[in-house]
This record gives sequence, C-alpha cells and structure tokens, in this order.
Amino acid sequence: MSLNANELSAGVFVRGLANLKTQLTKAEEHAAATGCGDQALLDARLSGAGAGDSPADLHQYTLAAHVHWAAEGAVLAMARLLGESRVPAANEAGSFADLHHRLDATMAYLRELSPSDLEAGLEREVVIEHRRGSVRSNGRQFLVAFAIPHFFYHVTTAYGILRNQGVRLTMGDFLGNWGER
Repeated sequence: MSLNANELSAGVFVRGLANLKTQLTKAEEHAAATGCGDQALLDARLSGAGAGDSPADLHQYTLAAHVHWAAEGAVLAMARLLGESRVPAANEAGSFADLHHRLDATMAYLRELSPSDLEAGLEREVVIEHRRGSVRSNGRQFLVAFAIPHFFYHVTTAYGILRNQGVRLTMGDFLGNWGER
C-alpha cells in the first residue's frame, strides 16, 4: 500500500494534534490536582532562561506558544501545498480552553481539505523566504524535509515541557492509538 498526500500531510497533522489535545487534558488535570495553576503550565518553557533571549529562539517558547505553532505550522504547510498565500495567525491563547479550541478548529480545517488538491500540491514549487534568503523545493520535499519535522518539533517540545512540569505523560500519550485508521 502506498501513502497518499492526504495521509502523509493532513492525516499526520490531525493525529499529532489529537494526541496533543490528550496531553493538554492531562495537563489540566495535573494543574487541578497539584494546585500549580493553569497559567504556570501555559507559561512553562523547556529552559529556565528567557528574558533577553532572542525572540527567534524556539527553545524559549512557552507551552502555549508551542501548541499554537504546532497548529499554525500545520495550517501554513497545507496552504503552501495548495499554493495559497496565508499570513500566520497571532498567538492569542490565554487558557487551556483557547488551546483546545485552536486545535479543534485546525483539525476540522485539515479534515475538510481536498485529497486531490493535496496530491497535486506534492509537485507544486514551494518557496520559503527567511532572513537568510530563500529555499525552493517541490511540495513533496517541503512536506517530508521541513513541514512534518517542524510540526513534530513543536509537538515534541510541548510534550517535553509538560513532562518537565511533572505532568504524568507516557510515550503512549505522545503516539496515541497508532493501530487505528
């Protein structure tokens, strides 16, 4: 069986975001049980350093920011595959409810994408502009070499932040029920 573009892109992102929702639910339960407070978890970072560090240092993003960028990264990746121009949404999440809403909305958007449009996007030229220049690739290379690793960077870092804050998560929480289709 070969993978199609929908399974490899939107399908991977939906699964990762659904697993992230499960982790956030456990984080909320942890905050309630320990009294640490939701805001303490939302503002937690992988490293204790922060003030004065470069805003481009992704290691210094908060849990809320990593969840935002996991969702936003999936949306922006799909836009690039579809040949659409899209401005990144602002990170305005101030609560776990906001993050859950953001993840639900993103998963709904991803589920509505046309598989044939995504398939065509694998051959589309994708150009990533950044401060050091630009990178050109086809959609397939962009998806496999950049979009999916970028997405999992944020999902994995969110998982690490929660573990570091004492939330009882397992590899099963990260992987989800991978045997289901």
